Amino acid sequence: MTTPEQEEQETQEEQEVIEEPQPPLEYQISFDRIAELKRSAVAIMADRRPQMSPSRKNPDTELPDAKKLVDEIASNYADDDNFIRTEMPIQEIVFRLLLTRRNTPTLLSDLHYELTEKWSTPERPINITEEGLTRIMDSDTYYGFVRVEPKR
Repeated sequence: MTTPEQEEQETQEEQEVIEEPQPPLEYQISFDRIAELKRSAVAIMADRRPQMSPSRKNPDTELPDAKKLVDEIASNYADDDNFIRTEMPIQEIVFRLLLTRRNTPTLLSDLHYELTEKWSTPERPINITEEGLTRIMDSDTYYGFVRVEPKR
């Protein structure tokens, strides 16, 4: 049997355990993270340019900075039916999805939806949870994925 004081203390402890809801996770590509991984953001972006990209006419030594390449990719990917293909690895699909969105911070739930609903096929089902996708994004050592901290 508990006393009223013990019950009150237990109630206070239960109230203290209530956690604030976590803001939804967002991701984007970080050029700084790519540099930390000892990779060239310009080279990585240049390799993903669609066939109709204007900078393909220039030598690689004259490529603009990575941000300009992202904008160019976003402006021209719609003309390339093969820019994203279902047989690509999950990280490559996510990387290209972020490029098509001009590398704006994107909700994990939106990336998950695109993967599982748009790019999953009967020949290549993509059956992954949001938690699984979070682990993939957080363990990246090539594409420069980073969580975007919520603005307070």
